[in-house]
Amino acid sequence: MLEFRPEPLVASSVSGLLPEGERDRRVALTSFHSKEKESHIPMREVVCYECGKTSSVPAAALSANCLHCHAHLNMADEEIRPGSERLTIRTLGDVTVPSETTLSRLSVVCRNMEINGRVSGSFRCTRALVVNESVQIDNLQAGRLVVARDAEVMLAKPAQVGAANIYGRLTGVLRSDGVVKIYGTGEVTGLIFAADVVMEPGAVYNRENV
Repeated sequence: MLEFRPEPLVASSVSGLLPEGERDRRVALTSFHSKEKESHIPMREVVCYECGKTSSVPAAALSANCLHCHAHLNMADEEIRPGSERLTIRTLGDVTVPSETTLSRLSVVCRNMEINGRVSGSFRCTRALVVNESVQIDNLQAGRLVVARDAEVMLAKPAQVGAANIYGRLTGVLRSDGVVKIYGTGEVTGLIFAADVVMEPGAVYNRENV
């Protein structure tokens, strides 16, 4: 009877390891796909409201951490509802104050803010602050200030804005790096320091040291 003797299988490479050429090829493919995937993630530049430095974060994210000071950054839009007990808001999104809202001592840092209720406080908006009601502001920094036709803004301290469009009434000291435009329905009582002041027919500017 014939005796069966299996021949040992001798592998050309160590078990569990790919040949060097194949390993390098797969690593290259993996790296390519990873970079391709990352490049398809929409990003946006945000300015940290704690340290003021810029970070790049996913555009769809609702929160992130500053790459410089590691502060937690809220990027969601916020709405301050009537009767809210939350008086401090920090976000890189937009903030809305609906009508029939009456609140004092608000402290808001945001991108855009629209005020439709009667509030008072301090506001820092990297883009625009739109006021549609009567508002008393302690401190204001904004890329643009828009005072609607039926609105009234009272500035307790000098405000710093990039530009301003005044359709309603404003009282106080306004400093601008750009153009302050007072429309025909607008009235300013106080002092304006700006690169240029444009007044439409009917506009009122009472220069007073308030």
